[in-house]
Amino acid sequence: REYELLVALIRHQNEPCSREDLLDTVWGVDFDGQPNILDVYVRNLRSKIDTPNQPKLIHTVRGVGYMLSEHVAE
Repeated sequence: REYELLVALIRHQNEPCSREDLLDTVWGVDFDGQPNILDVYVRNLRSKIDTPNQPKLIHTVRGVGYMLSEHVAE
């Protein structure tokens, strides 16, 4: 699932992806689990791809979801 999440973020690089769209894309429209699973997977991805002393790649977009970008989300 982490790989699918990363691919979804890469496909929409520099664009905010809503939580609902990411859940539908990665877990499917019939997903009936806890929506906070997305936060867990994003945290795991961040721990693997964000390195110290480098710009963060996965940003939280408040009220929307997440975005993959080398630039800080505004």
